[in-house]
Amino acid sequence: MEYKLSTVLVGHTLDVRGLTITNDGFIVSVARDRTVMLWKPNSEDNGFTNVHIFKQHQGFVMCVTALNNSEILPFGIILSGGNDKQIFGFVPHSFEPVLVETGHKGAVCKLNPGVLPDTFISSSWDSTARLWKIIKESEKRYLAVLISICNGHSMAVWSAIQLSTKHLITGSADKTIHVHVIVFGKHDKSTTIIKKLTGHTDCVRDLASLKENEFLSCSNDATVKHWNQLTGECLQTFHSHPSYIYSLWVDPLNSIFVTGGEDRYVNVQQNSEQQVILHPAQSIWSVAVLPNSDIVTGSSDGVIRIFSTDFKRQASDEELTAFQQEVENVNQIAEKENDELSIEGLPGPDKLLISGKTDNELVTINENGKRVVYKWLSDKLIWEKVEDFTNDKIKVAHEGKEYDYMWNVDIQDNMPSLKLLYNKTEDPWSVAQKFIHTNSLPQSYLETIAKFIISNAKLNPNEVSAVSLNNVDPYTGNARYVPTSSNPSAFFPQTDYIKFDHGKIDVIFNKLESFNAELKEEFYKLSENELLSILSLLQSNVDPDIDTVNLLMSLVCDWPHEILFPVLDIIRLAVRNKNINDILSSDDIIIKKLLPHIQNIENPINQMLSIRCLCNLMFHEKGELLILKHYELILIFIQKLEKENLSQKHLQVAIATFLLNLSVMIKQSEDAMAIQNITNTISALCLKLSEPNAIKRCFVAIGTLLSLKNPPTLSTEIQDYIELIIALPSSETSDIITCCKDIKNILRNSC
Repeated sequence: MEYKLSTVLVGHTLDVRGLTITNDGFIVSVARDRTVMLWKPNSEDNGFTNVHIFKQHQGFVMCVTALNNSEILPFGIILSGGNDKQIFGFVPHSFEPVLVETGHKGAVCKLNPGVLPDTFISSSWDSTARLWKIIKESEKRYLAVLISICNGHSMAVWSAIQLSTKHLITGSADKTIHVHVIVFGKHDKSTTIIKKLTGHTDCVRDLASLKENEFLSCSNDATVKHWNQLTGECLQTFHSHPSYIYSLWVDPLNSIFVTGGEDRYVNVQQNSEQQVILHPAQSIWSVAVLPNSDIVTGSSDGVIRIFSTDFKRQASDEELTAFQQEVENVNQIAEKENDELSIEGLPGPDKLLISGKTDNELVTINENGKRVVYKWLSDKLIWEKVEDFTNDKIKVAHEGKEYDYMWNVDIQDNMPSLKLLYNKTEDPWSVAQKFIHTNSLPQSYLETIAKFIISNAKLNPNEVSAVSLNNVDPYTGNARYVPTSSNPSAFFPQTDYIKFDHGKIDVIFNKLESFNAELKEEFYKLSENELLSILSLLQSNVDPDIDTVNLLMSLVCDWPHEILFPVLDIIRLAVRNKNINDILSSDDIIIKKLLPHIQNIENPINQMLSIRCLCNLMFHEKGELLILKHYELILIFIQKLEKENLSQKHLQVAIATFLLNLSVMIKQSEDAMAIQNITNTISALCLKLSEPNAIKRCFVAIGTLLSLKNPPTLSTEIQDYIELIIALPSSETSDIITCCKDIKNILRNSC
């Protein structure tokens, strides 16, 4: 068994949230772009053609299923459900819906066929699942008649299926699975729950039936479980994903099951065999299996991909190579993102000395500074490498050439990013000069661009400074600027603020949407329109609605702290917009809302995101003035932090970045007392840190302040720490050592 890419279907503009297969092999897809698309298989090749687009939904379309043709439904029917709480029914020859059902009070998140003809089951964020029977109302209209309601869950029902025994199975965000029997004649049409299955430790996201009394479930806890509904026993647990599993599909012969989830994973399980198919998209929302056993996936990049084991239906060698390169490029980009997975926090190779608990269990380790995934083979009693997420040989291709690095550089607001390309063998100053000429940038940018390359490519600044091209710029013939020993450092003084720009908007918004669905009644639950309004705040050139901005900020107080992090992440990204920044900076709104979370050491994630918000706030004038007004209050909190409060890497980096930005801001003043206070705070914090990137930013901040005409004084403790670091052997912390040497040179020259 080896699935390889067969073809790619492009049509949707946003996440493909649901897939289904009709009995004649058509693919039906639904997406966040509010459309339902019907894809017909081509007779001449392995591709599919989009033959219908249905556009009736008023919100995100989340799910789809297809019922076979019958006496009542001669053409079958396609059913779709979404955030607008509606279920629509379509037939291929008509663009207008032939069925509209509005019985649910929350988003309809899953649809599945029932066991009997013309029946289907819907699952909803209103905490219910419903069994329906379709009847004919007129020649062109159908009705969905409610047969039974599955109550009993305390949160959203993400999926529901009916087994061949007629039992209904529901899986919920409350982490439980219920087994229901239909009781006819009850006034409220409610089912009776005969079993409550527990075992998952997070939301149950999808279900799929197997043989008579057995079924599979998948969960945000990264497991798939095999259940017997008669006994309530979990027969087997599959550890096949590193993160959330969203979608599950079993082929008609029960020979394989396929799962899709977060971290770009699709897993194919056939008996004891397993294959992982990595995608170039973060989230694989939906999977399906065609009648010929080809696998279909729908992902967060809006693309549908088909994979086959039949070499006749597989893509050409060139297309397969291009797909693999796309996956590897995403791996490389993910590895280089500063705020992603902490390699340092992963277990080392000694983790592999401990046997796995179940076959195909996955474990991620730090192997020579690289993030590597292994899976446990129970028959061989060994760990086998699955995927090396870091590959020094991988290069970025651009316009037919390969480069070690490609950075997207934002020169001006509302202008497209420029691509800065660099190979380690090149002189960064020459590359910076060429970049300036190619893009008609001011010559004054040279030093900033060169230092950016030196820092982000982790070059040794001293070696770079010694490179000589006879001081001639090969692109202009003019003398090339070469840094000399008169420069205090390649790392400071820092002249610009650092902001936390990166964010997978779809992942953040999906989390917000999911938490909103699971909120208990005592908390404020957002409507679909309110969710869409909040999402609109993240568009680049949006003219923000003040009511929406205020609504977003109200959640900071109204929502439980443990589910607040997507709200704070949206605020972090939103304040990059000047208009939103101005609104939140007026009347000190944002400071008043964030300070309680900054001071709450019990929730370091909310702490970290709140401080990131402050960093991004400084990029516009009103936000900068607001920080200037309140920074002393924030410094008092930072000064009180103990080492045990700083165990999380990202929190350390956030605080160090805020202090570095503060040093850039305060150096423009001549307030000697304020400069000394900030220096003392940075120095004291630096002694408590363990994360190299955070330590480096603290030293850059110290160096920036020491570069002033009237520099502050350093405490004996931080000077001793600097001497200690300089004495360390050169390693991964070489940047920190260089910073410390540069600081020591400044101190020596000032004596």
